[in-house]
Parts: sequence; structure tokens; C-alpha cells
Amino acid sequence: MIALNNVSIHFPGKELLNNVTLNIADGERVALIGKNGSGKTTLLKAIIGEFKDYAGQINTTGKAVYLDQYRTFNSRTPYEYYLEVADTPEKQRLVRSILKGLGFAEEDWHRDINTFSGGEKTRLHIGRIFLEDADFILLDEPTNFLDIPGIHFLKNLLKNFRGGYIIISHDRSFLRDTCERFLEINNSKIWDFRMNFDNYLRERETLILNQKRSMKNKQREIERLKKIIERYRKWGREKFIKQAKSKEKMLQRMLGELQSEVTFEEDVEKEVSIPIPEPSGYVVLSVDNLKFLDILEDVSFKVYTGEKVAILGPNGSGKSTILKLLAGRLKGEGVVEFGHNVKVEFLDQFVENLDEENTVFEELSDEMSFQPDYIIRAYAGRFGFKGEDVFKNVFELSGGERQILALAKVLLKRPNLLVLDEPTNHMDLETVEALEKALKEYKGSLILVSHDEELIKNVCSRYYMIKNRRLVEVSSDFEISVEKKVEKKSPNFEYEQKKKIKNQLKKAKEEIKKLRGMEEKLLKKLELVEIELSGVGADYVKAMELTEKKESLENEIMKILEKIETLEEEIKYFQQHF
Repeated sequence: MIALNNVSIHFPGKELLNNVTLNIADGERVALIGKNGSGKTTLLKAIIGEFKDYAGQINTTGKAVYLDQYRTFNSRTPYEYYLEVADTPEKQRLVRSILKGLGFAEEDWHRDINTFSGGEKTRLHIGRIFLEDADFILLDEPTNFLDIPGIHFLKNLLKNFRGGYIIISHDRSFLRDTCERFLEINNSKIWDFRMNFDNYLRERETLILNQKRSMKNKQREIERLKKIIERYRKWGREKFIKQAKSKEKMLQRMLGELQSEVTFEEDVEKEVSIPIPEPSGYVVLSVDNLKFLDILEDVSFKVYTGEKVAILGPNGSGKSTILKLLAGRLKGEGVVEFGHNVKVEFLDQFVENLDEENTVFEELSDEMSFQPDYIIRAYAGRFGFKGEDVFKNVFELSGGERQILALAKVLLKRPNLLVLDEPTNHMDLETVEALEKALKEYKGSLILVSHDEELIKNVCSRYYMIKNRRLVEVSSDFEISVEKKVEKKSPNFEYEQKKKIKNQLKKAKEEIKKLRGMEEKLLKKLELVEIELSGVGADYVKAMELTEKKESLENEIMKILEKIETLEEEIKYFQQHF
């Protein structure tokens, strides 16, 4: 069991926890959630005993193991490292299963650990935890260095684990499948939800809504009391002054109640839209017979305007290599051709080019120089930089905050093709949701490499899997595709695909018909405005009004014509290829 009793954690100018008391029973499956910097990792380190600068008491029973507790490797190879704790035949059999499941080929088992990357070492740590006979395991962002098969394997390890665990993760699909209790650090308190992930989200929303209503009622009463006190004092009579003092005591009490009731961090309204990209040709990117060393061969695919494409595959299969070939950072064989008027941006380049000394506000204002400050702050708020956070320097930001700041900045350049490589690494849950919302709203084309299944499925419309060094298009049910060989499409699948395309064609034609009708109505309105404008004479105000109306109608008609053009191109493409 893990017990916290009146625990408080303070840093200079920052309160992480204030008098928190809670118990976590043996065998409980817990998620620890909160914004970057809210104290999640600090709390795990306090529980394990690595961080001791807190007030109150933390007690644990049984053996607790923390993902980050292994700083060095005493063994030379992964296999030797695992055998240090695999002291039974059953555990020794499990060693092979874990190493394979976490993506280590048999030839890697006896490689020198010093030749492994940081991500590979982290995966080794994760696997060994399950051989430790722990009663509780504490995992801090365990999916960051895992591909989708590895994440599914970790889910199964946790499912079969007999002890309890606390997980910090931004991966919603992972949390949904592994946790049954959600502890959220919010405004130095911990909210406790004993339910599944989707119910947690609903209950959280209801809780905040009720608190906001209560606060608004109290604020209205406080304003009423202030007016009464002011009126009584203005009248100046002894009786009224006495009443004013009484009301002031009531006012102070209510202000104290209001302050204690603020148990959530207020969100800023997200009113600023994502900039609309510049239009491009229908074919945004064409890749033909791309090859690179012995990693990739015969990679061919196209991206069309407005499409959002995911590239999937195990760690080391070549996903990032494809993106580097597209960016020209690697030289391979084959053809990479961007379409007409394509403006492509690679997010990782923006992360690298952030100025360490600039504030968030300064980084964004570089691209919003003609916007007032409140618009820049509202735009920053969309991406999680609320209140005074906009004045943080870049060097103070976490890895996830830098990623989302770079995305916020790159979107201001209005690219019509955006390329992202594992953007959610080191992000908190709220930042991932802000990322997802921005990418869904973004009107350009997107190529995304990610291990976050929920982000991929909520944002992308096409999916490619790297299999045997080739890129193969797969269905949206790619969870199965990562574990099984990609088979030839069955006749039933072909029939369903053709049926789906037929429905899309029908829908596109109906939409064009509807748009043509709207265009006709707007043209009639425009004709009447032009007639009225020609006879307005010297009435300058009326002329200005009609001119604005004319320009507005022309803009509406132009947007309709652009939509019709896009739909006609889509129909033409499907008729040629299917």
C-alpha cells in the first residue's frame, strides 16, 4: 500500500502539492495526470524515496520499483542484465518473451549495452521491472520509446502483472486500456476518480462546471455586497455605518470561501482559429520507387490536398528515414516530387530553431507582428500557454512544451503540407489534446509519424505500414496489421472499398449540386447590390456600405467556387483510379 498523509511539496515561487492525503491499495491500477510542471514526476520520486524535501508523511508497504531507478548497467549485454534478476526457470523463459516483445532482435541480446541508444536503454529498463518481484511499479511516460507493437506488449505485461502500479502517460489509448483509477494534480490538490478513463473525462468536466457555477454565484453576491457597503458608507449615518461594517465581515468571509473553492486551473477560451494554408495543386506529394541502403526499397505513395496520412511501423523500420529523405537530409534513390505551389514545413526543424532566450510570446509575435497582444496571448492559450506562461523563456520549457510551441509557430506560416515525427513525446495529456485539436482543424495536408494510436485515428484518414522495407497502405484497423502479416485484400474487402468509394462519389456530386444552388442565389444578390451601387449618387456612406456588401458576396462566391473545384478534382481522381 502507498499512503500519503498531509503531504506538501513547495519549490521557490511554486507550490506543487498542498496538504494531500490519499491511499493507494495493493493491486490498484492508477494513472497520475496533470500538466507539465504540476509535480507528477516529483511525487513518484517522493514515493520511491529519491525526493525527500516534502512536508507530511509518505508510507509504502512491500517492494516498489521506479522506471528511472536504474542509472547504470552493471552487465555487459541485455541478456546478462536480465539474468541478474531472472532467478527462476519461469523468469528465464519470460526474459526471451520480454526482449522480443519490446523490439529487441535475438542478435541484439548479446550486444554491448554501451552501443545502445538512450531509447533502447529505457526499453531495457521497462522490461526488467517485470522480473523484479515488485508489489508496486511506478512508470513515468513508458510509451515514449515504444512503437505500437511494443505498446501493445507493455499493455499485456501490465494486464498480467499481479501487483499495483502508478503510470504517468500522455497516451490516452494506453491509459484507457491499463488504468482503473485516475489521480489528477490540479492547482496543488489531487482529484481522485475511481472509474474508467472515459467516465473520468466526463466527471472531470462536470466537476469543473459545477465549481464554475458556484464561483459565479458567489462573485455575484460579492459584487452586490460591495455596492451595498458603498451605498451605506456614502449615506454616513451611524446606523448605516454599523450595517456597512457588518456587511464587510460577511464580504471578507465570502472572499475567503471563494479563494478556497478555486480548486481547478482556469482554462483560457480558445477563440483564435488556426490560419488557413495557402492553396496547392491536387497532388501535394508524389514519391516513386524510393530506396535507401538496405532500410527501404520501392517506397511509392501519393498525398493529395487536405489528406492526413500516418506512416506506421516498428522501431527501426525506417519511418523517420522516409521523412528525412523527403526533407532532403538523406540522399536515396528514387523520385520525391512536391506538387504545384506546395509549401512544406518539417516540425522538428522549428523545434531546433527556437531561440532559447526568447519568451513564448516573442516566438509567436515574430509571426504575428501585426496582431494586438491579446490576440497573440489568445493564440498561445490554444496550445496550453495560459496566463503568465506566455512570458516563459524557451530554455525553461519542457520537451513537450517546445514541440507544441514549434507547432503553434509553424502553423502561422500557413504551410499546406506539414510533416511531424513523433510530436507527442514528452507532452502531457492536455498538450496532446491541444495538438490533436489543432491538427484536426488544420486544413492542409499532413504526414504524421507517431506511436499514439488515438491521435493517429482521430486525426488521419489514410494509413501506411512499413513491412519488409516496403510501404503498404492498410485499413484503419492497423492494431491488427502491426501484429499480423499484411495479406492480399480479400474480395469482400475490395467490395467494401468500392462501395465506400461509390458513396463518396455520390456525396461529392450532391455537395457540388448544393454549392451550385448557393452560388446562383449569391450571384442574384450580387447583381442587385451592383444595380443599387450604380445609382447611389453622392451618398458616400451608402456607397461604402454597398461596396463592403459587394466584396463580402464576392468572397463567399469565391469560397464556393474553390470548394467545387476541390470536389471536382476528387471525383476525377476516383473515376480514374477505381
